[in-house]
Amino acid sequence: MNTLAVIASRGSFNSLVQVVTLLMAAVGSGIAVRVFFRDEAVLKVTKKGAREINLSDAYRGQEAEVWERLSAQGLTDLPRLLADIKESGDVRLFACSSSMAICGVRPDDLLDGIEVRGLTAFLLEDVAAADKVLTF
Repeated sequence: MNTLAVIASRGSFNSLVQVVTLLMAAVGSGIAVRVFFRDEAVLKVTKKGAREINLSDAYRGQEAEVWERLSAQGLTDLPRLLADIKESGDVRLFACSSSMAICGVRPDDLLDGIEVRGLTAFLLEDVAAADKVLTF
């Protein structure tokens, strides 16, 4: 089985939607996926942060229209989307332990199904074993 490692560091809602749609395509194609949320992306995989709509500056002034389009495509509920992806195949989702410490995020703040992992372990195990690595 092919394996994809994804490192997500941006924390805007639309950046996480990009990650989620990529994960859906990968899992739907039978690819094993390992995702590492670090930096400000850690805040987006918390119970509180996943519900905040913070589009990147590129969408300034268009927030309502973009949100409408995301809603029409079923891409507004990040916790549900990540849970569905995790249930759909060989998927592991990790939050960076050092980013969590910097951001003040505790393990119980994370969405269900997100594991805590150190950067070194992710690099030595998951990235090293991956056929492809993508960053967001």
